[in-house]
Order: sequence, then structure tokens, then C-alpha cells
Amino acid sequence: MTRGTGTAERRLLELTAPDEVVRRFRAAGWWREETFLDDLRRTAAGAPQRPAIVAERMLRPEGERRVTVTYGQLALYVDRFAAALASLGVAPGDPVAYQLPNRWETAALTLACWRAGAVAVPVLPTVRAHGLRHILDGTRARVCVVPDAWEGFPHAEALADLAPGLPWLRHRVVVGDAAATGAVDFTAHFVRTPHERTGAGRRLAPLPGRADRPALLISVMGLRDAYTSVVHSPDTLYANISAQHLPEGPGRRPGEVFLSTLPLTSLASLLYTVCWPLAVGGTGVWQDVWDPGRCLDLMAYAGVDQVYAEPAYFAELLTTQRQRPRDLERLRLVLSGGRTSTPEPLAAELREVFGVPVLSAWGAPELGMGALSAAAGESRLLRGLEVPAADGTGPAPLRVRGPSVALATWRHGAAVPVSTWEDGDGWLDTGDLATTDAGGGIRVRARAGTRTGAIFMVPVAEVEEALLTHPRVGEAAVVAYTDPEHGELPCAVVVPVAWDRPPGPAELREHLTAHGIAEAFLPTRLEVVGALPRDEEGRLRRAALRAWLLRGRPGSPRPAPV
Repeated sequence: MTRGTGTAERRLLELTAPDEVVRRFRAAGWWREETFLDDLRRTAAGAPQRPAIVAERMLRPEGERRVTVTYGQLALYVDRFAAALASLGVAPGDPVAYQLPNRWETAALTLACWRAGAVAVPVLPTVRAHGLRHILDGTRARVCVVPDAWEGFPHAEALADLAPGLPWLRHRVVVGDAAATGAVDFTAHFVRTPHERTGAGRRLAPLPGRADRPALLISVMGLRDAYTSVVHSPDTLYANISAQHLPEGPGRRPGEVFLSTLPLTSLASLLYTVCWPLAVGGTGVWQDVWDPGRCLDLMAYAGVDQVYAEPAYFAELLTTQRQRPRDLERLRLVLSGGRTSTPEPLAAELREVFGVPVLSAWGAPELGMGALSAAAGESRLLRGLEVPAADGTGPAPLRVRGPSVALATWRHGAAVPVSTWEDGDGWLDTGDLATTDAGGGIRVRARAGTRTGAIFMVPVAEVEEALLTHPRVGEAAVVAYTDPEHGELPCAVVVPVAWDRPPGPAELREHLTAHGIAEAFLPTRLEVVGALPRDEEGRLRRAALRAWLLRGRPGSPRPAPV
């Protein structure tokens, strides 16, 4: 809970659960006094040559693409990066934002934030200038680290343009060409300067008692048409690991190798390929540019034990593995899912092709991994998580409580974060709609409000506003539909200005791109209708619209939504 008043930074730094909750969670083994930094130091001291990270940089020349970072090297760079942050004036509790590809430096920077007592603010690579401004302004980040350009987008230029309107931002740091925008050069200042040998670096002692305090701010877009951050601690992250008890599940087997296809700046990948490997003395594996064939080659090279991906990625891996099978002798688990369930036909095909158990995971930014199931349908909550008792009235807002639930939420624009334990009960709304049973089973039915998206959360309000600026669009709504192969995707439902000249899907995608909407957020389906369903007060009936989409195949003739 927060104690006293003061600045937002002080309130953020002092967020924690009540003392009795901390004692109870630690007694149960869900929380601990140590952090992932202790795990790193322990393995670095006992097995410094063990691989901590195996990464592939697709844009490097062949033969130079695979990079292995040992525990000894990672520990050194974490200390170096932490001292580099301190040299830029980063103090305990200060937020540090970074929007970087899947590289070892991204993992090291996350850990360095915790080493310096700062709060890490990872930003998804799909976020463009509009979203980045919301995140930097809402979290009050002191430092922001971006690449000069990535996947065709000039991140450094966009950040430089935003900086004058961000009074909290003290330093812009760029990986690549920093001089072009007058930023701090990441390679020169962080990687190549031995800050750990300076007096300031040697004085950077580990901060005690930080396991139950804020360490990570995850921004959620599209939550009630606003941006909100959820605040996690090393303890709430560790509870994702300590709660594992299924013999065939992810578990806590020493030395295992983990691969995730998602961005390293997502909570799922941070948990699965940074925190989890550190906790078991294992290895995290990833690519900086997605390529299904090279991903399979990398899995064979690194000896991956378990892989986590969204259904869309697994669909591509399946096709590629069928075309040219790789020998994945160490693979023991396929973990599929996210905010939406894995279609059973896809899960069955995964079991057939890879020959290992397939578990479907449900998770959310508010709690990480929340439930697992061996088949489509009902999932079982992980140990320690609670949901309210079912009332038998059908799907209801899904509230959760337990050791992995975020410490707080911070609505961007609000003066201070709101503690999950502010009123003492610890319940937090995930924004999903679900049915529950007394035995701990849940079935997530839909997103609440306007939330949609499987791999990335789509900022629905922004996409709808951009659609309405098209000269031939009279009304527009963006709602979710379930693709049998790729999970939940966004559909644009448009009322044209003139029926004889409706806009086409390619035209609308080009229009949205020109208005700064990232490719990952573009609608993958278009429905042209005569009117949108609304209630007596003129409000859009999104549930009715979603139900209408489910009643027919995409593009097939059917009555207008009512």
C-alpha cells in the first residue's frame, strides 16, 4: 500500500502489499526476499561460462548472426549499464523507458534498471510516436532508449520530435546513429565505457529489500480508451514461476532453455526468457526479426526445452516444420496462448508435428500467466490466484487476487498510481469477461469494453478515429473476431458515405498507415454495413456487433447487425 503523501515518484517507490500479505505470500513460497539479480549473481559465480542468452541478429552477415552471452558476461554488463544509468542522473524509483528489438542489450538493460533501483518501462516495438508520447508522459520516464530506426520506422527522429513536450525526459539514448538527433550513444556510453570501474560504479551497492517493491511498468493500450500502466515487483513476477506445479507444465527444472517469439519488451517474453531462465540457471533464446525457418534452426542449435508463442506464430512454425523437419530432440513443451485461447485444431496439429505436450495459456498484463489448460475450453488457475465465486448469471468482469497480481495501476494522466491493496482486499479487474466455477476453473469469453487483439493490444479508439477521417467513411467501429488459425484479430465495421463507392480494405489500411497506425494494429477484416447497432441513447452496442460477426463467414451476405 502507499504510505503518506508526496510526489508521484515517492508514491511509486513506496508501493507494496500490506506487511501481513507479504509475510503470508513468502511463507507459502510464492514470494521471496531474493530477486532475479541474486539468481544472476549466484549462477555467474558458480558457472560463469554457462549461456544466459542465445540470440540471433538477422541483419548481420551470415556466420555472425548468433550471439551467446554467458552468465559472467551478463553480470558484468548489468553492473556496467546500471552505473551508466546512474551517471545520467537516474535515481532509485525513476522510470526508464526503452523500445528496443529482441537483443541481449534489452535484457541487460532491464536488469540494470533493477540493479540501479530504477523502474523499467518496456515499450512494444509496434508503438509509434502517438503511443510513445502517451507512455513517456504518463510514466514520467527520465530516460528513453530507442534504436535509430527499426523495421522502417525512424524511432530516434520521432523521439527527438517528442522531447520538447516531455518535461520529465532528461536524456534520449539511441542505439545506432545517435549523432544525427543529438542523443546519447548507447554503444559508446553503455556498452564500451567501463562505468563499473569508476568510483561511482563501485559505490553502486545492491539496494536491500526491493523484492516486493515496484520494478516494472507495463503499459496497456486500449483499456477503456486510455493508456494505463500496471506496476509489477520482482515478487509478483516471481510468483508466475513459483506457482508452477503441473508435472507437464513449464515447471522449475534447473538449466532449461526457453524461447519466446514475442517482443522482449512484452511482459510475456520478459517473464519467459529473462526472469524464468535466471530463476533456474537456464538460458533465454530469441530472434530480433521473426523468421519461422530460422527460428526452428535456432531452437535446434540452442537445444530449446520449451517454447512459448501466440497461435499466429505457431501456425507459421507448423507449416515450416512440415516442409523441412528439424531435429528438436530436447523440446519437451509447447506453450500457446495469451489473451485468447488456442484453437483446438491448431493444438492437435502442434502435438502431432512436434510430438510433445501442448498447453494453452491465458494471461494478462495485470498478472502475467494466469491459467493453463491441456485442451481448448476451461483453464485452471495457477496456485495462489483467486477469482470471485460464480453467481451463475453468465460471463462477468474477471477480477483476480493473488501473489502474481500487479501492485498497482497507473492511469496515464492521473497524479499517482492506485494501489491494488489500497482498500486492503487486493482484487484487480483484468478487463476480461469470463465464467468461473468453485474449483478454480475459468473460461475467458471476451474482452470487456473495447479491448481487442491477440499478439498486441489494439488501441481501438485511435484506429476508429483514424478511420473516421477517411472521406468515404461515415461511421466506423473496430471489434474483435476469432480467426481459427491466428486467434483474436481486429475487424473494421464501416458505414460508407455512399453505397456505390465504399472504401476497400487495402485503401483503408493505407489510410490508417498514413495516420500513424502501426501495422500490427491494422484491421485484418472489413465489413461494410448500412448502420451500426446502437442503444436508445445512441451508444454503440459492441457485444451485439461481435455476436453478429460470429454468425457468418467473413464477407458472406447476411442481414445487417441489429
